[in-house]
Amino acid sequence: MIIDSRNWPPTYRILMVTGIYPTAQKPHSGTFIKPIVDSLRAAGHEVDLVHPGPAPAPLRYLWAACQVFFRTLSGRYDIVHAHYGLWCLAGRLQWKAALVSAFLGDDLLGTITATGGYSKKSRLVVAISRWLCRVSDTATVKSEEMKLASGRDNVVVIPDGINFTLFHPIPRSEARAALGWDQQKYYVLFANDPAIPVKNFALAQQAVRQLADKGIPAELVVANGLPQSMVMQYMNASNALILPSLAEGAPNVVKEAMACNIPVVATNVGDVAQVIGQTEGCYICPRDARELACALEKALHHTEPTTGRADIAHLESSVVLERILELYRQAIAKHRRIAD
Repeated sequence: MIIDSRNWPPTYRILMVTGIYPTAQKPHSGTFIKPIVDSLRAAGHEVDLVHPGPAPAPLRYLWAACQVFFRTLSGRYDIVHAHYGLWCLAGRLQWKAALVSAFLGDDLLGTITATGGYSKKSRLVVAISRWLCRVSDTATVKSEEMKLASGRDNVVVIPDGINFTLFHPIPRSEARAALGWDQQKYYVLFANDPAIPVKNFALAQQAVRQLADKGIPAELVVANGLPQSMVMQYMNASNALILPSLAEGAPNVVKEAMACNIPVVATNVGDVAQVIGQTEGCYICPRDARELACALEKALHHTEPTTGRADIAHLESSVVLERILELYRQAIAKHRRIAD
């Protein structure tokens, strides 16, 4: 069946479903989802948000599912766009609107625990997510690794778009002056939550100690729980970003650092190797403190801005938005075919 795109509305009515979204209390939560909402609204699309407040997890999922079900009964929404496995399940508990399910990482790859295994909950979420990949009108993942884990050929890889207006290069001296940092010191940035085992903060600490043993003292700075505008300042003030993770889907901190033209040293997880590519001053390493320290030494001595921003121009938010809108068109077309 051929769908005439001229019959589609010029704008969409979208119900965005997510358990994470920036708030005054948690400005760092879901910062990769808000740019999608902002870009859609700026393009003239109508976006409503289902984001339940603080509550025990089962109640939050139940409340989200009820909201989605009753808000879609009228048929006013063209798209339900849900983010993360169990929130996508809440989006699937309605059949009035086309469902776009966006998987973010460990919902398909599994959550690694402190002991290196996977919990029963994680295995259940992975199973549900794989099923949702099959029953959604369209599904997106952040990397080829996630697509392989989904077990579905028709899953679409769409990395998060980066807000180039927010994340942009500024002189290091200016950023350090604003933060009160020493202009002469080396700073290595860890832009994740140290308490999350998969982020492997201990390895970052070991690498920086190894660096000191080589006669290059550097301070390991943690940027966690900060507004995005402050994260941008931290990135521009730092000599390098370190990402020593055990696993990732498509870590946005790497792309954000690239947009600020600062060096990145990372383990080979998710789509990091593809994002860093051949950018001079950026390095992929084994999960080894000595190897990471050697790469950090090179990164610290890379005195010029990298070409990261130009190298990831294809990940700028407006470019990624066009891919999302195309996905919406496909989802609506499939939904209509099934309805007919």
